Formats: sequence, C-alpha cells, structure tokens
Amino acid sequence: MEQLSIFPTPYRYIIDTSAILSQKPNELHRRTVHKSQWEKIDELIRDHEIVMCSEIYDEVKDEEIKKLLTSLSCKVIEIDDDIQKYVRKIVTECPKLISFTERSGTSSGDAFLIATAMKYNLVIITEENKQKANKIPQVCQKFNLECINILELCEREHWVF
Repeated sequence: MEQLSIFPTPYRYIIDTSAILSQKPNELHRRTVHKSQWEKIDELIRDHEIVMCSEIYDEVKDEEIKKLLTSLSCKVIEIDDDIQKYVRKIVTECPKLISFTERSGTSSGDAFLIATAMKYNLVIITEENKQKANKIPQVCQKFNLECINILELCEREHWVF
C-alpha cells in the first residue's frame, strides 16, 4: 500500500504514447512547428503535473523522446497492487482493449494507463480516436474518466499561441 502524505501529489494528467509521440517530425503536433506548445507541456512534465505509467514509458522506443523525458525528470509511476486490481477490472469489462497481436492497434499499456488514472484520479491525454471502439477514450467514458487530446489540454490550461 502506498504511503500517505499530508501533501497532495502534483499529478493532474497522465500521458499516452500517442500523445507524447505526436511531437515527432512527421506527426500532427510536431515540435518544430508547435515549439511553444511543447515548452508548456515540458513544464508540466518537469513539475510532475503530467506523469507516465511505467508500461507507457516502456512503449516509447524513440531514443530522442526518451532522452527528453529523462532530461525533464518525467515522473514514471510504477505498477503496484492497486493498479493491478484496476487493470483486472478494466480487462474483465473491456477485454478487446488488450490484444497481443501486432496488427490489433491496441496496446497492453493502455489498461495500465487507464488503471493508473483511476488510482490517482488523473485526466488522460491521448491522441487516440474518440469515435473508435476499444480505444482509450471509449474505455474512459465507460469508467467515467476524463480523457482529452493535446488541443483540449491547451484549452484547459488557457494557453494561447
């Protein structure tokens, strides 16, 4: 069981692989174009307001982004028994969320991301399609979790560029 503290954690958001990788050169939110947006996101990561769970961190294979996350002292939340219990609940109620085939378009990390958000009451940041079944936004809706994309994060934080 996690040690209790009289000070609340600064955690507010948890970021998915699709969102963190969207800063790559050929992606929608490429850092070369959206530099000031990513500087704001970097600040939230540095301040541990945006965190990652270990399963999602392990999914990031891009070495430049891994180095960036390390340089920002990104908070990586390890999977514990509470999170495992939430994962069991998620995969029991949404078994298609996890597929172990390469072509499925789903990730085993997704259940851990959602479970970590459940434990810490975090808003999930993802670039996954909100209309597609068996994707993070649909599962979040089922469990009454807030799920936003990067543009919605900017609006929520009142960032104007």
